[in-house]
Amino acid sequence: MKRKLCELGLIIFFYLMQVSLCRVIAIGGIAPNLMIILPILFGYFNGPKEGMYVGFCSGILYDLFFTDLLGFTALMFTLIGYFCGLLCNRYEEGNFIIPIFLTAGAVLFYEFFVFIGNFLLQNRLILGYFMTRVILPEMVYTVIVMLILYKPLQLLNKLYDSRKRKVKDIDETIL
Repeated sequence: MKRKLCELGLIIFFYLMQVSLCRVIAIGGIAPNLMIILPILFGYFNGPKEGMYVGFCSGILYDLFFTDLLGFTALMFTLIGYFCGLLCNRYEEGNFIIPIFLTAGAVLFYEFFVFIGNFLLQNRLILGYFMTRVILPEMVYTVIVMLILYKPLQLLNKLYDSRKRKVKDIDETIL
């Protein structure tokens, strides 16, 4: 119960930071997407169920206040949390490389579907412009912010983790 309340508190805190701080630190109108970091890291730390839970809650909150289409971001963040959670017991938590690629891929996945929903269906085919001016800068900015938040979220996760995480040994995977 403590874990769920802590995750819900983190989601609300990250939402408030997304609304207030991200507007201040935006560079050229591009702000990092803090809400997508939570399902990525909690899925990576705790598995697909936690990733889906955090992804759905943060996606619904994002949908209520940022988008016109209710449920789209919740679905995307839930899928992102699930797929990041599939890597839960495969790699060590101290490894920074996997979360970097997960964050970059998740932002690319999410923003590409935002492009399809907002522009492509309205017959505005400006993928090159949208990719270079919005998707790639936001991806880089979100990865940098994720690297800053990785250790504090990892420590908070360990604080509320009641089970010990097992990492598969190399010998077990060969046999």
